[in-house]
Amino acid sequence: MRSVLVYLIGLKLIALLTLSSVAWAQASSSGSSDKLQASKDMGEVATSKEADLKTARLHFSNGVALLQETPPNYQDAWQQFRLALTKSGDSWKVRGNLGYCALKLERDGEALQQYRLYLKEGGDEIDPKERADIERELLLLEGNMSWVTITSSSPEVELGVTRSGSSSPPQAYALSGGEAKLGLRAGSFTITATAGDQTLLWEPLLTPGKQTTHHFDFNAAATNSDAQAQAAAQNGAEPQGQGRPAHGPSTLQVIGYASLGVGVLAAGTGIVTGVMAKSKEKQAKENCVDGTCPESDLSKKKSAQGLATATNILFITGGVLAATGITLVIVGKPPKSKEVAQRTLELSPGVEWGGGSLFLSGTY
Repeated sequence: MRSVLVYLIGLKLIALLTLSSVAWAQASSSGSSDKLQASKDMGEVATSKEADLKTARLHFSNGVALLQETPPNYQDAWQQFRLALTKSGDSWKVRGNLGYCALKLERDGEALQQYRLYLKEGGDEIDPKERADIERELLLLEGNMSWVTITSSSPEVELGVTRSGSSSPPQAYALSGGEAKLGLRAGSFTITATAGDQTLLWEPLLTPGKQTTHHFDFNAAATNSDAQAQAAAQNGAEPQGQGRPAHGPSTLQVIGYASLGVGVLAAGTGIVTGVMAKSKEKQAKENCVDGTCPESDLSKKKSAQGLATATNILFITGGVLAATGITLVIVGKPPKSKEVAQRTLELSPGVEWGGGSLFLSGTY
């Protein structure tokens, strides 16, 4: 029914606009010689009106073509019908299609307004069946609509309205006289208000028949933002929503933990080789007399020396890796205040026969 209605309205409008332009042309050519100046003025007005009507026909034709697309482009068609309405001098024959597009875009308050004006101004010229169909749509609109009045501390505000689960694209609205009264389909909404580089958010749940108001206070938002930034600066913390995540180790800390683990493993291996070196040394000295050992035990002595050397290397390597890991863990931790204590770390290795030692000291 609606596709047929689009064509009917298009034909009606074209006929109306054509007749209107002819009427203006006739009016401009009439008049007596004693009213020559007045007829010239009327001619200029007629020319201007004729140009507007021609533009209106083009916009209306564009709107109909957009509705014929697959899928129909209701957003752009709505804008074309708005322009056609303005250029046609608010012709009632445009309002039907404008209301239809507004309905599809869930701009229910506008759809209600345009449909009512269409039925009122069209009068008996509207087909009875078409009138009955529109009246049924109006009952659905009114029964599921919620009215929202939005005000703002800033006069230049752009509103963005999105209903959760809707297939319609987000809709833009502007404030008029410091407020906007929106007729919205019931549901869960995300409404944003943007003024300059500031954007405020409101997420209401609107129920049928509900009337509610909301005020976007950009002055209070700016004051709160400045206060938070000042408090963050005084506490040495980063502003909310910025900086590193609040939980989890940093990349340096992850590397530090890994290095510390490898260092501990190397030190543990050094302990094992140290015990083996002591055992080999004891075996090599069993047959020695006054420090003189038989040649058959020299291999055991060399084995003990090799294990001792390996033990020292493992202890030193493990100590360096462990110290590096501890340093990275400490340095990688984000500071909690602006004043961070000076962190120092000193490593002092010690070497002895059959083993080694590592002394770690510092301030944190």
